[in-house]
Amino acid sequence: MFADDEYEGVYCCIKCRQQIKRTYFPPKKQWGLNRACKCVQEESEKAQLESDRRHRRGQMERVFARSIMNEELKRASFESFQPRTGTEQVHRAALDFIDTYETRETGLLFYGDPGNGKSHLMAAIHHELNRQGYVCLFLDVPQLMKLAKTATRFDSKINLTDVINGAVSCDLLTLDELGAGDLLADEYKDVLFPILNGRQGKKTNITSNLDLDELEQWLFKDKWGNVIDKKGRLFDRILKSLDIYHNSGTSKRREDAIKRMQQG
Repeated sequence: MFADDEYEGVYCCIKCRQQIKRTYFPPKKQWGLNRACKCVQEESEKAQLESDRRHRRGQMERVFARSIMNEELKRASFESFQPRTGTEQVHRAALDFIDTYETRETGLLFYGDPGNGKSHLMAAIHHELNRQGYVCLFLDVPQLMKLAKTATRFDSKINLTDVINGAVSCDLLTLDELGAGDLLADEYKDVLFPILNGRQGKKTNITSNLDLDELEQWLFKDKWGNVIDKKGRLFDRILKSLDIYHNSGTSKRREDAIKRMQQG
């Protein structure tokens, strides 16, 4: 029935050179494999991962039109970041985040005065990991709240569930300017808490102009003074899931403005 070739019923992978005995299926008159070598398994897993990422990226872009990011941050990179006194620690932390992304379990929280490079470094992380194929989403928190409000309108093409699922499902979520503006009870209950609670076990990066005490108070009460996070559940999750760094650098935007004034 078969040729007298001892290797006819053997499959050999051209990459790892592993030999696997094949099985002949008479109805189909074909040889088949009962198992695959490690190379084939890895390629199959990689293809499945890429397919999953394409799907999640497509869903995310439908909801967020890629991300809510201003033009300046769209151009941010590690190469264009200008280190200054006080930014050394956050700069190293951002670079280390890229190097250890696959194995690390925590995200980053950069807090400090406005204009000192927190958002620039977070955007640089976002762009680099996005380039590596990860599904990354960068959201300005005040704009996120506006989008969520729009999603509740009857004529909206997206709904609030789409917004939350998109933010939860990405590989890396960056929430820029957490603590900006006045928090409303509905924004906390319907948007912020579901997103951060749903991302437990996933990496999330956050920037804030508030220090830790101020951020805790911002999450504790809404703009009307109503208690919305009595037990501090969300703030506790932030402390547990993020490595926290104080960016003590001064405002580069202010320094640039002063230089322009002096030159004028």
